[in-house]
Amino acid sequence: MSTITFEPPGPGEWMLDTTHHGRRPTSGYLRDLSVEEFERGMAQLLARYGLPLVTVEGRLVNGCFYVRPKAIGEGAKASAPPPRPIMKVITRLHPELRRRNKTARAAWAERRWRADVDAWFGGDREATVRRLLERQAVPVGALSDDELVAHVATLTADVRELMYLGMATHGGDLIPNGDYFAHCAAWGLDVGAAAALLRGSSPATAEVARLLQPVAEAVAAADPRPTSIEEVRALAPEVDAAVDRWLELHGWRVIDSDDLDATTLAERPDLQLAVLLSSGRQSPSADATPPDPATLRAAVPADQRPLFDELLAEARYGLRLRDDNVGVRWNWPVGLLRRALLEVGRRLCDRDLLLEPEHAIELHPDEVAPVLGGGRGPTAGPGAKVVAERAARRLQVESAGPPSTLGEPEAPPPLDAFPAPMARATRAMLAMIAAMEGEAGPEPLQGTGVGEATYRGTARVVTGADDAFARLEEGDVLVASFTGPAYNSILGLVGALVVEEGGPLCHAAIVARELGIPAVIGAAGATTLVADGAKIEVDPAAGAVRLL
Repeated sequence: MSTITFEPPGPGEWMLDTTHHGRRPTSGYLRDLSVEEFERGMAQLLARYGLPLVTVEGRLVNGCFYVRPKAIGEGAKASAPPPRPIMKVITRLHPELRRRNKTARAAWAERRWRADVDAWFGGDREATVRRLLERQAVPVGALSDDELVAHVATLTADVRELMYLGMATHGGDLIPNGDYFAHCAAWGLDVGAAAALLRGSSPATAEVARLLQPVAEAVAAADPRPTSIEEVRALAPEVDAAVDRWLELHGWRVIDSDDLDATTLAERPDLQLAVLLSSGRQSPSADATPPDPATLRAAVPADQRPLFDELLAEARYGLRLRDDNVGVRWNWPVGLLRRALLEVGRRLCDRDLLLEPEHAIELHPDEVAPVLGGGRGPTAGPGAKVVAERAARRLQVESAGPPSTLGEPEAPPPLDAFPAPMARATRAMLAMIAAMEGEAGPEPLQGTGVGEATYRGTARVVTGADDAFARLEEGDVLVASFTGPAYNSILGLVGALVVEEGGPLCHAAIVARELGIPAVIGAAGATTLVADGAKIEVDPAAGAVRLL
């Protein structure tokens, strides 16, 4: 194969988006689709809250997803923002920027994020779950080839629509939380302490723990301890029902990334059993009394404390949307599409048209019907060798390690030149990005701690490969580049959590707070400096990971 090189896909600075795929290239099937819906959804979000951006552009470099914000009025070539006086004039004269500022003023006045949250929990969520359960009930193995092709097309349309809606409504959590963090930073408050006050406001993060509460109680009282899923189910009717409901709602969600190459619980009965047996390790804090903000609040100037109270309340209100939005609108439909494509792959393997069922995720959407229709003739699509080369190329790119940024760094615009409503919206977005991405610790294996108790255990280093999850056992320390809502079903297994990327409002930090898991976030070099199977100590109070 050719040497892997990474070149900027256009002018300016491009950042690797690790939120959905880590540092993996995107699967062949979702490549174009994910970029298109990301850009379309971001454009809607930015316009809805009055930010001075057209969209966040997405480009694939060797299949890896790089992003760059595109400003309103920006030309074909990237350039430094104009000086503050000129920027101040532009933002008040440019027609679209004037419209955006008017939009931002209205968004703040009416607390527009609440409409996004209320729409989701007021009916959209229920309708989406109902639709996905209908898709899930389709017996893909019993479909004819033509019916399977149609089912794949339906799921592809679902993924496209729900990805877009997930991004378009993401402002429901981004804006109020970013506004909270931006103000806390202006007051000189510790961002980690500010994030800790959000504990209990992300019920989706703790949903698995609540669903499996009857299982946790029954397993704890069982003597002897169950050794199979069947024995767990047999403990009591309510346990059997709880397992059914958990698998119904979470079984076909992808686990270790948001892409089609991620496995699902439904494919992993070994993980199902491990999760069930460890279900009592953590209990959801969402049912507990919210943390007392008095200490942090006392550090806020007295005349600003009512504003602090309001910002905290709005941040908690919005955070309910975040994990639930991603889990239902992204991880679940992608998992169902994976299930259908694996059935396509099995049939093609039986006909010697693919080498492995998993290679079906490397097909492009317009190739499924021709290949499954016979794999012969000028419109038959790629052969098994070509598809295998696509899969091998993705592995090669992942091994090469895509850089975090491409291109020349760009100076941020002078926010104090923007009108106040637009400046506030922009600061909120920047603060939220910083809270999600964070910064690497000052030294290797150092970062931001979540929790207080030190934990010692066996490191289970996860790089996204399925075999790493096969080794995950109850009480292990999960060491990963990042986590996302796709991990929620299995995090009850772990005794502690260490991630290389992320800040105090990344998924790993949220789930650690919600489930009471000791964690260190932003521990640079963790997946390379910590050997799989090594004994390590996770000290959240010091924000340190130590090899024992």
